[in-house]
Amino acid sequence: MAIFVLTVVGLMFAASAVNAEQVKDFRMCRSTNCVVYDLFIDPCPEALDNKVCELPQATNVSIAFKYKPKFGSNLPKTRLYAQIFMLDLPFILQMDTNACLYTSCPVVKDTEQNWLYNVFLPKNYPRTGYTFMFKFWDTEPNAHSDDAQCCFKFDVRIV
Repeated sequence: MAIFVLTVVGLMFAASAVNAEQVKDFRMCRSTNCVVYDLFIDPCPEALDNKVCELPQATNVSIAFKYKPKFGSNLPKTRLYAQIFMLDLPFILQMDTNACLYTSCPVVKDTEQNWLYNVFLPKNYPRTGYTFMFKFWDTEPNAHSDDAQCCFKFDVRIV
């Protein structure tokens, strides 16, 4: 069963990355314990010129990336934040915090895995620039917050 799930997530990642553009201008958070690479956002033709992604209102957006955590988790949680005025506010469009909906579970330490998150930006979402912070972490009782989280940031503009 686990191999089937990994195959499906891998195929979803590959399919989403076909039309997406690779975003190279992202940065890891200070207290993170993973490596993120091959970030793709669709739509984002601006990434071809190393510019900030312009995400139109009333559009489906997919965010796909590869990561290698330095921690494992059976029940990881996740959240997308918009950094506004030095505050990390949960993104208004609530995503389900069950990370297993977007990646294969369990999250395995030192193993490359894929992530795929799709979101619809409604027509009335405020048009402005944002720094998005994407974060997931281990929820096990013995997990330490700095040792068992993965976090990175990237800039977008909703148009």
